[in-house]
Amino acid sequence: MKLLLPVLFLFIGVSSFMSMSEQTTLQTAPKTLAKDTLMLDREKYLSFLKDSLKGKESMVADSVFKNIKSLKGKSVEQVLSIMNNWGHALGVTCKFCHETTNWASEKSRNHLRTREMIVMNDRLNRDLLSQMKGFRQPVTMGCISCHNEMKEPPHDGPRPQGPRPRPEAGGAPRN
Repeated sequence: MKLLLPVLFLFIGVSSFMSMSEQTTLQTAPKTLAKDTLMLDREKYLSFLKDSLKGKESMVADSVFKNIKSLKGKSVEQVLSIMNNWGHALGVTCKFCHETTNWASEKSRNHLRTREMIVMNDRLNRDLLSQMKGFRQPVTMGCISCHNEMKEPPHDGPRPQGPRPRPEAGGAPRN
């Protein structure tokens, strides 16, 4: 009887732990499936584009695509790879920015936003991060650094609660 009680508690503890880990696995499975679906969708469009551009992979993208502004001078292959990486970084498919029946269309507001983000990212890497001397290798950022596979970056700082106090004429805020 003295041995039965500790063995019973051990059995209950192990079975509880096992059921918790099964629930965790079941809860994470849909997220993985959704990411795979987005990746498969992007790969479907990439494969279609690569097939339609056979033999032009090393050509300059501005001579093949319409409306190339931010990625001028890159090859067709580089542009497709960059676009795929952006899709992964934002957790989106090609349809987020493009009309898949008219790739040159700029009806989506995300074209201008993307161009602005490219400029911001380039300036961060070139003007700020390249100046950091305390690291063994150059520090660089990409879209995924902030977006982390989400359309909108989740960490945009704390939001103030209510109106901010106005400073008095002397410069010190009132309490």
